[in-house]
Parts: sequence; structure tokens; C-alpha cells
Amino acid sequence: MLLALFLLDLAAGLYLFLPLVGRRNAGVKFYRLVLIITGGLALFAATARAVRVDSAVIVALTIVVYLTLRYPKRLVFRVSAALLGAAYVAAAIHAWRAATHAPWGWAIAGALSSVALLGSVNMAMTLGHWYLVVRGMAIDPLKRLTHATLAATIARLAVVAIALVLPGVWHEVAVRQGIFFWMRAGWGLIVPLMLYPMVWGTVKIRSTMAATGILYVEVVAVVIGEVLGGWLAAGVHLPV
Repeated sequence: MLLALFLLDLAAGLYLFLPLVGRRNAGVKFYRLVLIITGGLALFAATARAVRVDSAVIVALTIVVYLTLRYPKRLVFRVSAALLGAAYVAAAIHAWRAATHAPWGWAIAGALSSVALLGSVNMAMTLGHWYLVVRGMAIDPLKRLTHATLAATIARLAVVAIALVLPGVWHEVAVRQGIFFWMRAGWGLIVPLMLYPMVWGTVKIRSTMAATGILYVEVVAVVIGEVLGGWLAAGVHLPV
């Protein structure tokens, strides 16, 4: 279930951050690539019983969006794209609730903050590679995503910090789990904050290859942090 949780959060984040890229900037092929990746992740997540229905709905809507992608102004595309976004949000919250048994309020906070962090960082790294395919593409989408990674990291850090101040949580997580929590906090929360100035500095001078290289490191750090965070959350039923 924790694997399904991670896969759904990643898929949801990639899809929900697509609007920051912009269809006119990256083109239809980039959108198709992201839809294939997110649909595959949702399909793999279907191995968990609790999210099979969610994944089936997501895969079906992904196919509809993929097939209608050439017609962005038509109602069928707009409705299906909006429904797919809503399905991802609902599935991520449901997966968080099923995997961690957290109260609904905490499940929503944990799901949304995790989706935002995983989605913004991975989308920025994926877009960085796309600059090698589409020469001369505007740098604005990568700038927006770089700022989004900072906002998402701060939001995730805030959720974890608030959960940790609840009675008994600090001792249970930071003391009893020890190295696992500090790896989660160091890799998943501190490293992205430290790398942001480096990524932004390279993006400002339009050095997309350098930015992508740094984002590689950030992706690895965030993935490690969120995997450990999900495992710890399942133990204390809170998004830590």
C-alpha cells in the first residue's frame, strides 16, 4: 500500500503541475509523454487493493484526455482534463488515508503536500530534459516550476513540523525511529531547500543542462524523503 501511495502521489503531482508548463511552450508531445508516464504509474499502483478502483478511473480518464489532446478548446477535453485532476486529488487522499490510517484532515494535508513536492520537483526535472528536445523554448515554465518547488518544500515542511509538535509524536518519531526520521528530514526537506538557490541561479542564466543536473539530485533526495515519510506516517498515523 505504501508503494501505491508513492506512485499515486507522484502521478498526481506530475499531472497537476502540467498547467505551469503550458501547452504552447512545450507542445503536444510533452503532454503526451507526461500522460503516458502518469497513466503507467497509476496502473502500477493498481496492485494495491485499496486503490484499484481509483487507478481504473484514472487510467480511463487518462486515455480520454490523451485521445482528445489535439482539441484543447472542445468541451470533451476540458471536462475530461478537469475530471482527471479531481480524480488524482481524490485518489491521493484516499491512498493516504488507507496507507496511514490518519484522520481525514491530516490525510488531506499529507496527500496534498506530498503531491505538491513530488510533482513540482519531478516535473521540473522532466521539463529540464525537454529543453534538449525543443531548442529555443521559453525559460518561463522552468522558472515557474523552480519557484513551485520552493513553495511545495515549505508547505511540506510546515505540515511535518505541525504534526511533530503534537503530544508524543516527537518522541515516537524523532527519538524512537532515530536515523530514519533524520534521513527523512535531511534528504526530503532540508536538501531541497539548500538546492533551490543553485537551481534558481542556473535557471536565471538559462543554463538548463546545469539546472537539470541539480534537479536530478533534488529528485533523488525528495523520493528518499517521501518514501521514508510514508513509512513513518503509517506508524504514527500522521504526515511526518
